[in-house]
Amino acid sequence: MKGNTHLMGGLASAALVNEWVDGPASLDHQLVFYGAGLLGSLLPDLCHPNSWAGRKTKLFSKFVSKAFGHRTVTHSWLFIAAVIWLTNSLHSAYSLNLKYGLLSGAISHLILDACTSRGIQFLYPVPLRFRSPLYTKTGSSTETAVSGILMIAALLLLAKQHIFNI
Repeated sequence: MKGNTHLMGGLASAALVNEWVDGPASLDHQLVFYGAGLLGSLLPDLCHPNSWAGRKTKLFSKFVSKAFGHRTVTHSWLFIAAVIWLTNSLHSAYSLNLKYGLLSGAISHLILDACTSRGIQFLYPVPLRFRSPLYTKTGSSTETAVSGILMIAALLLLAKQHIFNI
């Protein structure tokens, strides 16, 4: 999937997590939570030097790409475990907001990429690819529709939570 679809997925998943767990109440904690959700939605593409995350970490991205390939280690349970481990080592008032925001975005990224024809190697290093039975090609009109649906879902959830307080 493309970056904009991942961003919409990250925002929608963060809003959904916020709905389920009665998330952060104060504005600063919400900003950290939703910002982390957006960041987490792009982070798994560290393995792709031309992605947003890859361009921000050029040398690291090239190393990961050459060492592991695309949609392997950063699209696996190992990446999710690394996010958990790293965020568990933080000690600030925002640690939980950062942790759950990053996780919601990263997991949405993996789910969306599992809905593409290439799928993901979730059990890396086991070379088994996971792909949804309903999948599409990256950049297709179907992906554009999915991105639009995710945007509408995110906006509805955010409106429900922050405007209508339902």
